[in-house]
Amino acid sequence: MSGILQGINAFMNWIIQVAGVSVMMPIILFLLGLLFGAPPGRAARAGLRVGIGFTGLFLVLGMLINGLAPAVQAMSKRFALPLDIPDIGWPVLAAISFGTPFAFTVFVVIFVWNILLILIGFTKTLDVDLWNYWSMAYVFSMIWAVSQNVLLGLLGAMIYAAFLFKLADWTAPVLSGYFKMPGISLPHGDTVIWAPIGFALDALWERIPRLRDIWIDPEAIQRRLGILGESAVVGLIIGLLIGTLAYLKPGMSAEEGAAILKLGITTAAFMELMPRMIALLMEGLIPISESVRALMVRRFPGRELYIGLDAAIVTGFPAIVATALILTPLAFPIAALLPGNRVVPFADLAVFVFLLIWAVAPSRGNIFRGILNGALVFIPLMLLVATDTAPVVTQVAHQVGAQVPAGQTVTAMAAGFKTLSWPILEIFWFLIGYRSDLPRLILALVYLAVYLGLWVLVWHRPQAFLREERTHR
Repeated sequence: MSGILQGINAFMNWIIQVAGVSVMMPIILFLLGLLFGAPPGRAARAGLRVGIGFTGLFLVLGMLINGLAPAVQAMSKRFALPLDIPDIGWPVLAAISFGTPFAFTVFVVIFVWNILLILIGFTKTLDVDLWNYWSMAYVFSMIWAVSQNVLLGLLGAMIYAAFLFKLADWTAPVLSGYFKMPGISLPHGDTVIWAPIGFALDALWERIPRLRDIWIDPEAIQRRLGILGESAVVGLIIGLLIGTLAYLKPGMSAEEGAAILKLGITTAAFMELMPRMIALLMEGLIPISESVRALMVRRFPGRELYIGLDAAIVTGFPAIVATALILTPLAFPIAALLPGNRVVPFADLAVFVFLLIWAVAPSRGNIFRGILNGALVFIPLMLLVATDTAPVVTQVAHQVGAQVPAGQTVTAMAAGFKTLSWPILEIFWFLIGYRSDLPRLILALVYLAVYLGLWVLVWHRPQAFLREERTHR
């Protein structure tokens, strides 16, 4: 048995860490196409298109992250926030997820669990985005590390995964109606869990006179400002502003001046290139999606099936990018003024485009509401969860050999992206006896109850996106 588990771990390690998403996804989608009856040639071409699309997508996304990272570091030094827990980025969470014993077994268990939930009708999402199963493996690792109990860790991961699949089903109409990606869902642990909060906030803003009438989206900006409103120019302006906040000072060096200009060009390029990469990716996904839908109609009349993918496929939408770039420098004063926060924003600021998808999408791209949602709720909640989980993140990071300075508590803001895993972990930690703080448990249970209550209250809202799509046809 031990040898089988080691073999599974080695195979999953090769697929996810060595081969990478750009190799993994074409193989998975080619096999999926064959499984659902697509001709081999069509499945192969579709898989290749997806591989090319993901390669381009992550190249462009990496360009933005690499361009923002030095500016974020410079802003962090400039503002000198009185906070003591550095944000060392989501890769430390990935190291935790992949470094824990049996972690790759979680990937197999979650995939089988996904299939079972589809068969019993609990979910319509077939999550083929194996790379982001690390979000479920993170939950497993955070439970296993303090209990050494594999079954408890798997149970926590399976509960979390079930929530993600259901949230992905619920938000799929938005993918079809707003993002124009029918048959796709996003069971992405860092993003989809924010959807009920985003929809609830959007419902709130609609009830406030005057505020509900403020509408700023890329199309409106372009209509009013002409060339200054084009997405690439907006990206240039925002990039120059971030660069100015990071580098502009008396006695600024030539290199720092160049860094401001380079960041402006980088953000402009991202705004221009990302939609093209997404279009290329969709060229490959559509044939697979059609094959899946055709087979489901034949075998299971009335049943739908969504293909679950990485949320990166929607991060290039101009309203999301603009909101993320505007909120990046604002994260520093928010962190400094937020009671209870100890986290210094840093590494994960560069991936705000993931965090803020559901701050923007519920309003159909209203940048003004996206900024309100991010500044008032998304970023503060993320920072508080990252602060609360920092001791466990630090402990587990040491256990798996991550490079963490001795005596230094660390976290990743990405731990705060996973606000739904936080109450699940708190419940398990209390039951295990790792944390015996009853008020903390009560707080987690109250948060979970409020979260589920908001989800119920806004349950009908994503369906409006489908009705609009049918009206426009």
